[in-house]
Amino acid sequence: MGVNLGDVMKRLFFVLIFALSVGLVRAEMHTFKLPDGRSIVAEIVDVNARQGIVELRLENGSVKKIKPSIFVQEDQDYISAWSELAGFRSPAFFKISCKRKLDEKWDEEESGKISYSDGSVEDETISETKYEKFIYEILLENRNKVPLQDLTLEYRIFYEQGTGDATGTKLVVAKKNVAGKLEVARLDSKAKTTLKSSPVVIHDKDWNGDYTYKGGDPVSESGEVKGIWLRVQTKGVDGKPVIRDVYEPESIAGKYAW
Repeated sequence: MGVNLGDVMKRLFFVLIFALSVGLVRAEMHTFKLPDGRSIVAEIVDVNARQGIVELRLENGSVKKIKPSIFVQEDQDYISAWSELAGFRSPAFFKISCKRKLDEKWDEEESGKISYSDGSVEDETISETKYEKFIYEILLENRNKVPLQDLTLEYRIFYEQGTGDATGTKLVVAKKNVAGKLEVARLDSKAKTTLKSSPVVIHDKDWNGDYTYKGGDPVSESGEVKGIWLRVQTKGVDGKPVIRDVYEPESIAGKYAW
C-alpha cells in the first residue's frame, strides 16, 4: 500500500505544532520549508540516494521517511549537502589510507687516524651511517555519487632517533614528529588522488668494532618511524568542522598527542 505524502505532511505539521508548544527545540534541528509556506523542524537521520528518500527525526523522536522533492530547493540542497557529509564520514564511501614509502637512502662513512703497533698511522673508516628518507603517500578515494569539496588534511608523522650521549656510554632516544598540511579543493565523484607528506629522515650509525677508542667504545645510533596520524576536515552544513582521524598503523592511536 502506497504512502500518501499529503497525509504524512499533515501529521508532521501537527507534531511540529505540538513540539513547539512544549518547547522541545534542539540545536541540531533544521527548519524544512514546503512550497505552500508550511514548515517542519527535524534533523536528518539518513539519506538513501538510491531510493530518493530522506529519513527525518522530529522533535518528539519519531522518524519519518519522505522524498526531498516535497521541500523548497534550498532545503533540497541542504539534504544533498548533508548526504555528502555522510559520505565523508563513511570509510566505505570515502576511503582514506596512508602508506609509508622509502623515498631515498644513502650511506656516509667517517674516517679517522688509526695507530698500529708498528708505529704507523693511517686513515681508516671507523664508522658508517645509513640514512633513510621516508614519505607517506596519502590516498583519497571518493566512492560517493557527489563530489567532496574543501578538504583540509593535517598530519603528524611520529618517529624516534636514538643518539649516543656526550660520554659515549648510552643511547639517548628523542621522540620527534614532522607536521604538515595539505588541501584538496574538490574531489569528484568516483575519483581518487594521491598526496605526499613531507619527508622524515632517520639514521643508523655503526662503529668499527675492531678498533680501541679513547674514552671507551662509542654508542651506535638508530632511528625508527613509528607512524602517521592524519586528520581530515571539511565544513559541516552548519559551518562547523567535521573531522575524521586516520592512524597508520592503528596501534598508535592514543599513544601520541596532537
